[in-house]
Amino acid sequence: MEFFETSKYFYFKKSVYVSLRWIGIIGQFITVNFVFFFLNLTFDLFIANAIIFLGILSNLYLIFIHKKNELSEKLSFFFLVIDILQLGFLLFLTGGIINPFIIFLLIPSSFSASNLSIKTNSILVLLTTALIILLTFFSMDLPKPLNDHFHVSPYYYYAIPLALIIALFFLNYFAMIFGQQSRLKRKALE
Repeated sequence: MEFFETSKYFYFKKSVYVSLRWIGIIGQFITVNFVFFFLNLTFDLFIANAIIFLGILSNLYLIFIHKKNELSEKLSFFFLVIDILQLGFLLFLTGGIINPFIIFLLIPSSFSASNLSIKTNSILVLLTTALIILLTFFSMDLPKPLNDHFHVSPYYYYAIPLALIIALFFLNYFAMIFGQQSRLKRKALE
C-alpha cells in the first residue's frame, strides 16, 4: 500500500496554494528587510533573504513547470515540508521560539489538515512539533539590541512551545474534521 494516497479527494488547488505562498513570501521579505533596515536590528540578512529566495524559486517552479491545476497529495506534502523548513530556518536565525512570528509555523500543517489525508497531515504535524522543540533549544539570539533586554522566566520560556504544540494539535484536529466533511460533500455531489 502506497503511503501517499492517490485519491482524487486529497489534493491542493494549485492557484490557491501558489497565491497563499506568495502572500507568505512577500510577508517574509518585507518583515525581514523592515526589521533590518528600519528598526536597525542586526542578524544575517543575506542568509535570511537567500532562504526567502528559495521560496520564490519553489513557487516559480509551481507556476511555470508544474502544468496541472491540482497538486497531488505527494507534491503538496513536499512543498509543505519546504514551507515548514524555510520558516523554521528563518526563525532559527532570528531568535527561535521567542521570535513573535513563531506562530506562523502552525499555518502549513493546519492548512494541509483540511485538504490532505490524515497520514500525510500527521507527518507534517510531527515535523512541525519537532521543529518547535528544536527551536526551543537551538537558535541564534534575538536580533541585537533586543537580545540585550529580553529576559524571561524559564517557566514562560518553556510554556511558549507547549502552547504552540497544543494549538497545533487543536487546529489540526478541527481542520481535519472540516476537511473530511468537505470531501464527503464532494463525494455526494458526484
